[in-house]
Amino acid sequence: MFNDLTDDELRKLITDATAALANRTATKPPTMDLVRYTARFPSYNARRYSRPWIARVGAWPVGGKPEMAFGSYLGDDAGGEVEVLALPGDIIRYGQKDSRGNKGESEWAIALPDGTLQVVTMAEARAAYKAVR
Repeated sequence: MFNDLTDDELRKLITDATAALANRTATKPPTMDLVRYTARFPSYNARRYSRPWIARVGAWPVGGKPEMAFGSYLGDDAGGEVEVLALPGDIIRYGQKDSRGNKGESEWAIALPDGTLQVVTMAEARAAYKAVR
């Protein structure tokens, strides 16, 4: 089948096929739309706690820290919610820092198609990230 092709034709075929494959795996399916994901936070002492935060994990290199795209907090120290746009299956992190050094709150979650977040451990989040990518 490939014996009829010249070396140059075969190289071009391989190059074109490699580029087409890379283009397929680099793009998300066009039917998937971004969904708004939220988490509520109650009132807090603004002198002790930071503003709540939320982020979508965009990339997670092997042996490294995840790269995150941050969302926003809608509210004040009387309470509110954080929001971020993501695709179902994306990994989400959210939390609030305690400036007294007591770790605060930090959660890992998987974005579900119905707009809710399923809280998971860091290991489960990493496994889910690898499965989707």
